[in-house]
Amino acid sequence: MSVLRPRAVFDEYEDATFKLVMLEPSVALQDYEVVMRNQVRLRAFFKGIMNWPKADMTLAENTASLAHHQSEFEQREAFAFSVFKILSGACIGSVYVDASRSIEFDCELYFWLDEKELQLEQQLANTLCDWLQQDWGLSRVALVGREIPLSDWLMDIKAQS
Repeated sequence: MSVLRPRAVFDEYEDATFKLVMLEPSVALQDYEVVMRNQVRLRAFFKGIMNWPKADMTLAENTASLAHHQSEFEQREAFAFSVFKILSGACIGSVYVDASRSIEFDCELYFWLDEKELQLEQQLANTLCDWLQQDWGLSRVALVGREIPLSDWLMDIKAQS
């Protein structure tokens, strides 16, 4: 099993555009609304990794999922964040930092934004990579599904196992 070995871990991040907070049950309703609004796009993005979110996912199921993310965070196994837009205070997506399954990288970075906020994707990608490299000490970040197409990533992982 791959293990994340950051130099430091942060429960939140904030700049002029984004606020990231640990993904946990207190944000379940806001998270659920944005997830379900983007469910078709999210299923396409995560295809090959998981079938998420289910078309009929309930708020209770989402809350349980966020509790699982919180537990992983607290045990330092993986790190998931809700993304909020500073100007509106709205939940606009999620970020996932996982241990890399490739020896070439320190971590796998996945994120998604609400379809209304796609113009912020590159800014968020740059922000996240800089934060993980500079503050967490994770110098080799695999930006899966973005810089590295998911299909290529999955083939590389399979070849390494």
